[in-house]
Amino acid sequence: MLASAAILLIFGWLDYITGYEFGFFIFYFIPVAIAAWYGGCSQGVAMAVCAAVCWYISDRLTNHPYSRAYFVYWETFMRLASFLTTSMTLSRIRKLVLNEERLVSELITAQEELHLYRKSGPQSRHKEGEHPPPAQG
Repeated sequence: MLASAAILLIFGWLDYITGYEFGFFIFYFIPVAIAAWYGGCSQGVAMAVCAAVCWYISDRLTNHPYSRAYFVYWETFMRLASFLTTSMTLSRIRKLVLNEERLVSELITAQEELHLYRKSGPQSRHKEGEHPPPAQG
């Protein structure tokens, strides 16, 4: 999360020094994506909110003229919605990928155990003097 915050501050600063005419909006997704992927949904959402606030502050400090005063709030809300969507989507994808990796690992373990079971043969699976259970039909 600290790396994401540092990246966000750098992009916010670059957005400010380049002025409102140079669109930096797309770069704000990078720290949001990093936070969501490695930190999960809650950290991703927090970074999405921070990114929207950072964009708003940069936009206000560059004195971006709007034809209506409330447009800046609409623009901020649209960016927030985009950042939140990205954050929640990426954190969900990461969760699914981790779950799939866990399932694959469990499947491989089960296959190895089954292979060892089959390799051991029916005689070695029973104690001496016991008879194997009858085959089920």
